[in-house]
Formats: sequence, structure tokens, C-alpha cells
Amino acid sequence: MKSAKRWNTTFATVVLSASLLAASLPVYADAPWSSAVSGTPGTVYALSNSIGAELKTIAVNKGADGTKIAAVIRLRNDGAARSRVPDFELRATSADGIEYALTASSTNARSLMGKESADLTYLVTVDRQDELGLTGLKFVEVDEYVYPKLETTMLTIPMTRVWNSAKSDFEQPAEPIAWGAPFTVPGSDSPIVYTPVGYTEDNGSEARAYVVTLLAENKGGIGETVEEFRLDGKAADKTYAGQRIEKEPVTLAAGEKKYVRFSIPAESGTVLDSLLLMTNGTFAAAGQPAVTFEAGAQKIAVPSVRTEPVNTNESYATGTPIAFDPLNRLIAADTEVSLVELHMHDNEGAGFKSVVAKFKLYNKGSSTSALPAFGAEIVGTDGAAYAGSRQAQTPAVMMPNLSYVVSYSFMVPATENGERLAVRLLDSQSAAPYSSTIASIRAEVGEEAEGSALSFYPFNLKIDYWTVNGMYNAATGYSYRMKLDLDVEQVDNVVADAGFSKLKIELTDTLGRVIGSQSVPFTGTNKLISGEQTISFSNIYTDNYQYPLVVKLYESIDTPNGEANRLVKTLKQ
Repeated sequence: MKSAKRWNTTFATVVLSASLLAASLPVYADAPWSSAVSGTPGTVYALSNSIGAELKTIAVNKGADGTKIAAVIRLRNDGAARSRVPDFELRATSADGIEYALTASSTNARSLMGKESADLTYLVTVDRQDELGLTGLKFVEVDEYVYPKLETTMLTIPMTRVWNSAKSDFEQPAEPIAWGAPFTVPGSDSPIVYTPVGYTEDNGSEARAYVVTLLAENKGGIGETVEEFRLDGKAADKTYAGQRIEKEPVTLAAGEKKYVRFSIPAESGTVLDSLLLMTNGTFAAAGQPAVTFEAGAQKIAVPSVRTEPVNTNESYATGTPIAFDPLNRLIAADTEVSLVELHMHDNEGAGFKSVVAKFKLYNKGSSTSALPAFGAEIVGTDGAAYAGSRQAQTPAVMMPNLSYVVSYSFMVPATENGERLAVRLLDSQSAAPYSSTIASIRAEVGEEAEGSALSFYPFNLKIDYWTVNGMYNAATGYSYRMKLDLDVEQVDNVVADAGFSKLKIELTDTLGRVIGSQSVPFTGTNKLISGEQTISFSNIYTDNYQYPLVVKLYESIDTPNGEANRLVKTLKQ
């Protein structure tokens, strides 16, 4: 999207400044109106005995029909009684000394009750294309019942910053809010404080986009609703329009915290310089219907690297419960999730390595709960992230006091050494179609056990004896049988259902060609058992007898993207 924004019929205004947490409440200026020397955001100037005026917005936009000047003034009645809004004319002064009278919106308030406040909108279109360079605003009382008419300046408000909608930036240099610094929406009386906590890139199916997460906290004593605003991204001379991901209003009880997320689509290779906080408003000319307009508010600095609301647990111990973001809405408080296995192996000739992660989920509550469908990704030593594929079949619910296991498979480059991989757990539902990180851990890749003991959590498999023999049948050709003497032990009380992984046995010749395979489940019919067991291979892909054979044992996982295999052991005749 180009930086020049379209003004809806009338104009696009902007809330001028950011009210930082330390300056969220306006203060009344002690100086008389005419001697005011600062247009400091949040400063309220006396307009009458009981009504104060605060500059919220001053904006210009150059278009085909001329240059529009827009202003939004917030009036506050500090008295206890109803007070009429003074019928003053609002004028803007350009750098060359020309004054322009702004027209008041027909929807502007005519009076204010005690302690009430209201926003008044003003607009004028000027037939000139050069830079106006606005320097100040003033309220003027015009007495037209005398000749010549008498004009008295009642209040002068200098302007420290003017928003230029065509440039999507302030005319004067504007220091952005530092990343991570709390702020309030400029000009708002809401007690909700926002803190930037998340800045990521998403290259999902929708389109490449930046996803920005704000932590909203209600500092007030009653329930509040998050204001209507959005975040745009600015890169050099371009502006990229963002949108709030949450479609429904976000409400906060007193003291409550929630995330508010925004997506900013941008072309590949775009690096944002800053964020722009944008708001909406309305203006209505006399006799015309009201129209909405959008307004820029304040610049926010962006971090130089990916930033998440949660930090990576660098000291995570395999098998222990993972600490989740306390504000996440996917993992219930009664659900514990632990990483119990992380393995990586080469895929000869395939050009990549496979990583398999297993998570144990325990319902420690007293009632049935949904098995959370979290996503997972691996962050390699080069900082690149690799999405995982979850096992295809999982239980829908978890019974109380029972544990379940869910597996994920990842493809990583063949150059990945697996040292201190980061594992992120993702919520792909709350901010769909985008994912948000709800936990991050640093984990060591497990070493495959030497000897005859094999791990297929929650099962341990020990091979005491094995042999493979070939047979020939004139009608069907060669087939093979593998005899195994096994010791199968379930080492943890975990529910292993039909979606659990299987033992896949692959027969290969001396050149590495696969001549047959067979998969055997750990649960259900024909499952692996302790003692002697015979496994037949009838669909052989060769017409010749092969000897010696190489037997590869895999843990096989069915995923939506196909079968994922973890090489566990290689046996040779």
C-alpha cells in the first residue's frame, strides 16, 4: 500500500501524540490562555471559566481538490453544572501568516454536563498545493453585531507536531515510543495501558505479514473495552495498512491483562522502520451524512530482531512440565505438557535430517478436558524455524488423572548438528490464521541407546535375538521372515491409542535398496509382545535372493503430510 492514504470524502485525521504511562492524565495549564507557549499533548488550556480545551489532532492532507486541514479538540467541563460550548471560531495559521477558519462538524456537542468531555471535529479545504507549514491554532470570538465586526482571540494553542496524511508521517521530527515502553492511546481517557511485547514475521498461507502483539492491561477499577485503533507499518516512503486480528471487541475486567494483535501485510524483503498507531473518527458537514475517517496517532519503534511475549527457557530439563505463557488461551491450567523425547537422524540420499519430538500431556484435573491441539516448530542453530507435522490421529479429550502422548515430525537441513535446538509451542487458534508462541524451551537431542535396548516412549524394546530367512515359492517368488525374541516394557502410565507410532522394519540389500518393509503396532491387534514373534515380508521388490541383508528399525508416525520415520537401529546379517 502506498504511503499516501485516501481520505474518505472528507479527510483522514490523526491523534497527535502518545500519552505515555507516566503522563496519561492531562494537567491544566497555569498560564492564561493567550500566553500558552507549548502544544504539549495532554495539556488542557482554559477556554472558559469551566471548560478546558486539549488539542488531540491537527492534520493536513494534500489532494486533487486542494489541501484539507483537520483538527480534533477535546473539551472538558471541569464544573459541576451543565455548560454551553462557547461559540468560538477555530482558525489555523500557516507559516506565511495566513489564517484559515475551520468548519465545525454538525455533530459537535453544543453543551457539556458537569465533568463531561467531548471531542469536537473541524475541517476546511484550501485551494492551494504548496506546503502550508501550520504553526498554530486559535479560538476566536467574532462579534458580528458591531461594525466593523469585532474579533477577539480567546485561546492560542501552538502546534509542536502536525500530521501529514499524504506522507503518513509528522511534519516535525517525532520521537517514536521505545519498543517495550507502556503507553495509552493518545487523547483517550481510558485507563487501559498497552505495552509492545511481540514482533514476528509470518509467512503462512494468507500472505507474508508482520504480526505485532500488544499487552493490554486495565489499570482502572471497572471493566473496560479496548479502544478501536490499529497499527500500520512504515518502511522508508511506504506505509503498509494493518488490521486488528481479533474481530470481536476485547473487554478487560479491572486489573485484567489480555493480548491485542495486529497483522501488517508487506512484500517479501520489506523491513519496517516504525509502527503507526491509527484511530478512527467521524465528520459531518451541515445537511450531509456523517462519514468515517482514519487517523494516524503516534510512532512506535520496532525491535531489530524477532520478539516474543515469552522467553526461551534455557535450562529446561526433559520430562519436566513446560512453563506456558500465563495469558495463553489454549493450554488449560489443569493440563501439564512435557517434552519426553527429541531425536534427530540422517536420511541417506534425501538431503535432509528428520527430527521427532514427543510430548506427554497430563490432565491433573478432576474432569474431562479437551486435548490441546498446539503446533510446534524447531529453531535450528542458524536461527531458522522449521514447522512440525503433528501425528494424524489424537484423542479428542483427556480423561482426568491420565496421561497421553503426541508426536511431531520435523524436516531440517542436512547440515543441522542438533546442538541446543529451541522448541516452540504455538497457538494457531486464538490469532488465526496466524500463530503465536505460548512456550519456548531449549532442548538437547537425545542419543540413541547403544546395544539391544530401544526407546519408543512410553515403551522400551529390547531385542534378545533376531534372524531373517528367505523362502522361495514358484507362484509368488521370494519372501522373508524375521524372527524376534523381544522384551517389551511400558515404562510410564501413558495412554497409547490407535494413533500411536509403530515399529517399522525395513529390509535393504547391500546397495541400500529397500526390498521390503512391514509395520507393527505397539497397541491393538497384532501388537508387539514380549517373547518370540515372527514378522513376514511378502511384497518383495526383487526377483533374486538377497544376502546379506541390512535391517533398519524405525519409529513410524502417521501425519497429515504422510509417514514420518525416525531411524532407531540398524541391524546387519
